[in-house]
Parts: sequence; structure tokens; C-alpha cells
Amino acid sequence: MGAGTFGSFMTLPGQTAGVSVFFEPITADLGISRTSASVAYAFGTLAGILPAPLIGRWIDRRGPRLTATIIAGGLAVACALMATIQSTMTLLIGFALLRGAAIGGLSLVSQQVVNLWFVRRRGIAAAAASLGLAAGSMIFPGLIDVLILHYGWRGAYIALAGIVALTILPVAAALFRDRPEKFGLSTDAGLVPASEHPRAEPSFTREQALRTGVFWLLCAAGFLTNAIGTALLLNHFSLMRTAGIAHSSALLLLSLLAGVQAVATLGTGFLVDRYEPRHLVPLSMSMLALASALPVFGSGSAISVLYALNIGAAYGSQQAINAAGYAQYFGRDHLGAIRGASSVFGIAGAAFGPLPFAVSVDWTGSYAAVLIGCCALCIVCGAGALAVKRPSSAAEPNPKGR
Repeated sequence: MGAGTFGSFMTLPGQTAGVSVFFEPITADLGISRTSASVAYAFGTLAGILPAPLIGRWIDRRGPRLTATIIAGGLAVACALMATIQSTMTLLIGFALLRGAAIGGLSLVSQQVVNLWFVRRRGIAAAAASLGLAAGSMIFPGLIDVLILHYGWRGAYIALAGIVALTILPVAAALFRDRPEKFGLSTDAGLVPASEHPRAEPSFTREQALRTGVFWLLCAAGFLTNAIGTALLLNHFSLMRTAGIAHSSALLLLSLLAGVQAVATLGTGFLVDRYEPRHLVPLSMSMLALASALPVFGSGSAISVLYALNIGAAYGSQQAINAAGYAQYFGRDHLGAIRGASSVFGIAGAAFGPLPFAVSVDWTGSYAAVLIGCCALCIVCGAGALAVKRPSSAAEPNPKGR
């Protein structure tokens, strides 16, 4: 669990919270518009995530140790290559490598290794491991800001490449492990079953999972959270300027957001062990709807703090639901393939989410229209969760999922 937590922490160079600090220095240095950079980010993210289903199957077949080590090396190389970009096209390629290694690779395998080792305690374990992402969101933006101040944005990316190579690369090689049964151990750190006849763990193949409503509910919630959250974080400093918030205060709000995200992740992880993940989706969607609406109807410090609280809570709760939900509904046997498929939808949200925001600013000079639309979509998704049912045992043909 410690290795998975640290893996999530080290995805930050490729997460939006990390990239957002680079966004304005890159656009200024390359002489490109925010819209052009947003398009490069969108298509780079989409290109980077397309191999995720193959990576998921690769994790199932070769185990987390080898895959995590290779992916960590790829992330270090991607950071180094980001320091060499000279145009919009090379920026797109850099984003593809960076986002693919961090989101489509390291994030996926870091969640996978925790899900393999926990079943009854999966909700709280996956949530605790996801705190690495929240901790990274608190630490990396400030660290990157300091690195850019002293070494420029290109030097900052070189420094990040070195940090990745010296930290997560050896951790992945030394501590990532396949499921505990292969080592003669049991799941949940040897926790004694609550009854003599515990509920059988499900075993869905990817094709069976794709035929369930709950798979598409989790995908829809993940898509919206990534789309809206990525757009808000990528345009965070622009939104805060509109609200009358200085750069230094906007940086502090990112830390507040990450702190709330950590609390919400743990709290929701506790709930996931007691309630079905589908019943918690309306909670995350309602907070994301509020986060979308607040910048439209107010400004100033109080509204900005409330905005940061809601987006942090929405991110944290959905993070816990996403981390444990697929394993809880579909089991561990084909989890890599299932998560690889679902991640395409989630990261597609991150790819396309910023585009309507850029277009809205270019056409209307304001984020208001797109934010109202985002609020409405969150309400629809939260309401839709009430109609989705738990996958029936009929979809589980036998214990091995064959």
C-alpha cells in the first residue's frame, strides 16, 4: 500500500495540478495562445491514454512490478523531453508522453497494486493510497513554482525528470508486487473473515463488465469529474484573476483544495466499505455541480474558498469511488483490462474538458456559459445514479470468470 501511495504521489508531474503551473510560462515562451495550448493538451492527453486498455491487459499478464518499473522510467523520459519543446506540435507530443506515462500508466498500476491486496478493506485502503495524489497536489505546485522561479520552466522539467528517476523508479522495482496469494499470503493483511461464508468475490471479464449499467455510471462520473476538474485546474489562475484573487493566494487555494481532497478521499473510502459505490455518486456530482456554479454567481475571497472546498471534496470523493468501485463490482481477475477500458473514458474527459472553456473565453470573454452547462451535466449524472442497479450474479458465470 505504501508503494501504491507513493506511485500516486509521483504522478503529479503529469497531473493537471502540476501542468497548470507550467501553462502560462510555456504559452508566453512559445508565443502561442491559451486556446492553442489547450488544444495541444487535449489531443496530447487523448493520444497518451489510447494505449491504456493494452497497458491494463499487460498489468494483468506481467504483474505490477515490471510494468510499474518501465512506466516510471517512461515518466522520467517524458519530463526530460518536455524541456525540449519548441512548437505547438512538439508541445502536443510532449503532453502525450507525459500524460500517458503518468495517468495512463503510473496511476493505473498504482491503484491496481492496492486493489490486488485488499478486498474487505478495499475502500479505505484504496482511499488511503489515493492520498498520495492529494499530497502531491499540495506539494508539487509550490515546488514547481519555486523551480520555475530559479531555473525557468525548462530547467524545472529537467529537475522533475531527475526526481522521478531517483524516487519512484527504484520504489517500483523494489516494492510493487502481484496479488498476495502468489506469496502464500491472504488479502486484507490477514484480516479474519467476518463470517464462515463470506460473499464470493465477483469475477467479471471486461466484456461482461461493459454490459453492466454500473460500469457506465462509474465511467460517466469519472468522465465528468476529469473533464470539469481538469478544465478548472488548468484555468485555475485565470479563474482566480477573474475573481480578484492574486497569484500567491491562488497558489494557496490549490493547497487548500488538495487538503480537502485528502479528507474527502478518506471519508468516502470509509463509506465505500459500507455502502455501494453507485449510491455515493450523487454526493460527488452534487459537490462538482456546486463548484461549477460558484464562479458564475460570485467572486472574492469567500466564494473562492468555498469553490476550492467543493472542487476538492468532489475530486476526493470521486477518487475513492473510482479507486475501489470497479474492483468491488467486478473482482480482481480481469481488473487491469477493465480499468484500462474505463480509464479511456475518464482521461478522455481530461482531454476534452478544457476545450469548451477555451472556446467560451475566446467567443464570449467569460467562463459563465460553459460553467452553467457543466453544472447541469453533473445534476443529470447524479440523478441517473438512482436508476442504476448492482450487476447481477448471472453475469458471473463461474468463480474464475472463464
